[in-house]
Amino acid sequence: MEDKILSEIRKIVPENITGLLPADELDPAGLFLLQHTQDTVTEDNYTEALKAVEGVLEITWEELNTGHWSKVPLAPRQLYTAAAIIKIDILLRSYQQGCGDKTELLQSAMKTADLGILLGAPLSSGDCSMTRVAGLLSHALSMLSSGCISHWPALHLWRDINYLKKVAGARTVPIELGVHYVHPTWSQKLMTVAEFIEAHIVPQTGEATPIGYLAQHPLFEQVPELMSDIFEPEYCCLSDDLGEGAVTEETDINAWFGPKGTVSPLHYDPKHNLLAQVVGEKRILLYHPDQSENLYPYEGSFLNNTAQVDPEEPDYKTFPNYKNIIAWECHLKQGEMLYIPPKWWHHVRSLSTSFSVSFWWT
Repeated sequence: MEDKILSEIRKIVPENITGLLPADELDPAGLFLLQHTQDTVTEDNYTEALKAVEGVLEITWEELNTGHWSKVPLAPRQLYTAAAIIKIDILLRSYQQGCGDKTELLQSAMKTADLGILLGAPLSSGDCSMTRVAGLLSHALSMLSSGCISHWPALHLWRDINYLKKVAGARTVPIELGVHYVHPTWSQKLMTVAEFIEAHIVPQTGEATPIGYLAQHPLFEQVPELMSDIFEPEYCCLSDDLGEGAVTEETDINAWFGPKGTVSPLHYDPKHNLLAQVVGEKRILLYHPDQSENLYPYEGSFLNNTAQVDPEEPDYKTFPNYKNIIAWECHLKQGEMLYIPPKWWHHVRSLSTSFSVSFWWT
């Protein structure tokens, strides 16, 4: 998923960035070095290219910090923006080629973008907005987090089916049966966790049974012992409403447990969502809220947060605008956590036996 975001950033980097600068107001040597760096950067010279563009940034930094800020000309600020964009482009190339620590490369790109916003100025033309670049980088940094749940006991305890049966096996829970909740064959059945595990998680032979899914269930209220195996992320303390008198709601914590092949159809949630993958792997397709019309939501209040389009088998005759859609694909692996912002559409499929925990908050 983050690779697609970074590719989107690289698409908006101008090929001839110095052509967007007021050349008659800038040092020709700095312009030449910047354009030469952009034109000649390859996988074999990322380090040298970074040194060159950082040289342009350092020289421009000195000019920007000489005298009162209000008297700094526009041209050197634009040069700083252009050099920052080229540095970000080099860092993202390094990221995509695996040349260096990925987290450090993204953080360096994010810092460069922030400095570009603070010290730079918009280029004369073109679509490369530093604010847009920073926004995309922020999504790449914040959406997928590795290591955030490495301290959870659940990471090793829940891989043991016998442990789950021992702690929660006797509890009765609602199990979804069938393809997914908008499929005509979908139904629900009450059974104990132990019965669910034996019928749908443990490999079966003989007669085929429908897929069973313990989905969106507050299991941790029912079985506090399982809650002691996880920790609510501190991110859930962040709120959209921090004003005086704001009412803080409890975080909704739900379990999602099932075999390979469970599906949550394309939908969005009104709250912030952190999806922690404790066991197994899931594939998530993500769509920006501005794509809503192309996803054909169901009419009416009950399913208006669910799309009629099946992204795995789209019917282009019935839903022709889906051809114009932009989707991001994420493979969420054990020990990783995905942040899904409010009203972002997402389609989820388990690629193996899977146990996820979602945290919803406002």
